[in-house]
Amino acid sequence: MQQKVHKYRLKLTKYGELKYISHLDWQNLIIKTLRRCELKLVLTEGFNKIPKTGFSPALPLFIESECELVYFQTYEPLPINFKEIFENNTNKNVKLLECRDFSDVSTKLPPLDTLIQWAKYEARPILNKNESILNFKDIEYNTEKCLSCDEILIERKTKKGLNKVINYRKSLNSLEFKDGRLTFILKTGQDADIPSLRADEFLKKIYGENYIFNVKRICFFDKDLKVL
Repeated sequence: MQQKVHKYRLKLTKYGELKYISHLDWQNLIIKTLRRCELKLVLTEGFNKIPKTGFSPALPLFIESECELVYFQTYEPLPINFKEIFENNTNKNVKLLECRDFSDVSTKLPPLDTLIQWAKYEARPILNKNESILNFKDIEYNTEKCLSCDEILIERKTKKGLNKVINYRKSLNSLEFKDGRLTFILKTGQDADIPSLRADEFLKKIYGENYIFNVKRICFFDKDLKVL
């Protein structure tokens, strides 16, 4: 008789020094945490078996997050105090914000990199290398200029090694500068029509290399802009 598989999705923070680790290191951290929780995890097939997991799109270095999503599966329901067990076995900058149970969903869960289509960010300017104080008027001007333009052109290198200029204007859903803080929604995940755009590349393109921002990923949306 086949064992029942319990499917879960976690929403986690990635704060503090964790903004300096790569996506691969982040994945390894969470997998090790799940192992330490002594759960009856569903493993991959093959010689080197690891827990079956799925992760939201990679977060660029130097960016924090309060919405990192993780799929995993177990052969037994999670204990009532799973949040406490999880946080006691991981880095102090990882907090478990939500654990959703999809065990009763009969269909296969969509991969996170296709389920997730947009991401919201918050960016606070903290330094302009050329000025002793921040010039918010300059940021306001560049924000309005971006919103009124038809093109956000960024050069990319193709798989064949050729340089190609891509227009990312459709990859920006919204942008606002208010109370000294930028909030914006960018395309992420897999999509054949609209290319994904990294938050760090977007800020560099619109506001230049001299501005330094504290950036945080706030939440993910599906294709209908429903919060995940």
